[in-house]
Amino acid sequence: MKTSTLSLLTLALIPLSSAIAEPEAKKEEKPGGRCCTVLPKGEIKNPVFLKQDAAKKEVEVFIIATFDKSNYGMNFNGVSKSEGGYEIPLGWKVKVTFCNNSDVPHSVMVVEADVAERKINLGDTPYFDGATTPKPNTLGTTSKIEKFEFTPDEAGDFSFACGFPTHSANGHRIFLKIKKDLEKAAFIVPEKKKEDVK
Repeated sequence: MKTSTLSLLTLALIPLSSAIAEPEAKKEEKPGGRCCTVLPKGEIKNPVFLKQDAAKKEVEVFIIATFDKSNYGMNFNGVSKSEGGYEIPLGWKVKVTFCNNSDVPHSVMVVEADVAERKINLGDTPYFDGATTPKPNTLGTTSKIEKFEFTPDEAGDFSFACGFPTHSANGHRIFLKIKKDLEKAAFIVPEKKKEDVK
């Protein structure tokens, strides 16, 4: 059976929009995403990434993986490549609340700063006892909050690093400086990020 020229012409005149569905508009992702609920009272524009009690010598730090899109999402609290991080007095108890905004599994563990920068595989053993999420090298998390605590017994330069192979070496780390003569803890924001958190 032959198709007439007229019916082919009619098909050609059907607007493409009726045959092809319009793509849905992408929702703009806000910094902090679903993990914002773990932060203490603070605005997204000026997030609070730590709470402390100097009298008790305790600090609670909030670490959010993929806080924004910087460094292809491989960041903690919007910071990567150890350009910012935490300064904590020696001997203080550190309570960590970790949340991952990404569908890609991430973890966090404390390792020496130079190890975090150069080593492809960090393993599963943190520098300080207890200073890691479960199985940081293989398990990670994408949807739940992880908590752990540790008390650093040594001053020096360390990192909160993602334990997944290659992540830390590719910049998924922030610094952790344990200092003897420090009176209170602080989250240090790199110069280029200061405008984002004002």
